[in-house]
Amino acid sequence: MNRLVVHSKGLGIFSNREITPSLLLNDEQFHLVEELTVNNERQNLSHFNGFNDIAVMYYFIHRERHVRHERNREDNTKQEYARVLLQFYKYLEDNRGFFEQEVAEYDKTSLLKNLRPRHIKAFQKFLSTAPLGRGGKPYKPATIHQKNTVIKSFLIFLFENGYIQYPLHKSMLSTSISKDEIPNRDLYYHEVKQLLDYYKDHPINLGLLTTMAMTGLRVQEISKAKMCDLYIDPLTGNHRLKGIGKGGTPFDCLIHPINFERIIAFRKRRKMSTTIDPTDKSPLFATQKGAAYNYKNLSNYISREIQKTNLSFLKHRPTNITPHSFRHFYAIYSRQMGADILDIQKALNHKDRRTTERYLEKVLQREHEVSSRWDQSQFE
Repeated sequence: MNRLVVHSKGLGIFSNREITPSLLLNDEQFHLVEELTVNNERQNLSHFNGFNDIAVMYYFIHRERHVRHERNREDNTKQEYARVLLQFYKYLEDNRGFFEQEVAEYDKTSLLKNLRPRHIKAFQKFLSTAPLGRGGKPYKPATIHQKNTVIKSFLIFLFENGYIQYPLHKSMLSTSISKDEIPNRDLYYHEVKQLLDYYKDHPINLGLLTTMAMTGLRVQEISKAKMCDLYIDPLTGNHRLKGIGKGGTPFDCLIHPINFERIIAFRKRRKMSTTIDPTDKSPLFATQKGAAYNYKNLSNYISREIQKTNLSFLKHRPTNITPHSFRHFYAIYSRQMGADILDIQKALNHKDRRTTERYLEKVLQREHEVSSRWDQSQFE
């Protein structure tokens, strides 16, 4: 079985050198890895003395950055980091022979320590042009930017902790994206209503789609929600759903009566309890087997079910509707109902007001359109 091996003389990896996401994501031995860094500190050794490349990646993914456990990286963030770092490291392994020939004073113990600015730029160009995206096409600009952000963070971490000697992050080419390159995720009421009407006799899809539309929650937050998170507000008598969202930020959102009815219908179909119970740890939305949804599986399922409707408006959209599109709908519809931008920002748990304004870009443009103030009767 693949595992990290921790011992007094350092860190080793399994003999076949096959690195898998499960290896990097298993945090059971992190306390031992952390202990080794503490011992290095006691002996005035470098932070990662005795570590190899894989152990350093493992440490980077699982390191604690906040005193409260729930404020550290979430599992889905760790999964994304592991995928990006493994893709990066596989590129290095595929080019090992090149490094051996091209790098003066080649270090056989580490690929990361042999990296130079020219190699990072070459990787960036590979990432932006190779047919690695959907349909055998290159990645989209937003995906390239996201992956480069992870790599840059990792390189900064390596340099600041003395594992590499060059500040490689400073030589990275910019991957910033313009507003025009950001995918259009706008979703409007008439589109959402068509989807809900289409699935009015499908309690599973209706419950999921209604909850996404009427709460604005992220698909990760919905997939992790439990029945015990649903409660009756003693102040208003309304149903509410509480939980911990992105970045460890708590949320507490209103569940409208129609949404509550559809959640209950979902649970009835799954043969789950429909009684509000603060001790019920079952998933709010469960698979056929009664387990919590993996958020990526749930996201893919919802996207597929929307495409299966073949509703006419889907043919003319520039992008497919995904669970994230419903957060845009929540912002847009809330604004149309008179909500203030700051209130929408708080409801969506956006740290930056500019993110909310980007969701509302077209709505705000229409609100401030000069010609809308004209009196057309003057032209009759």
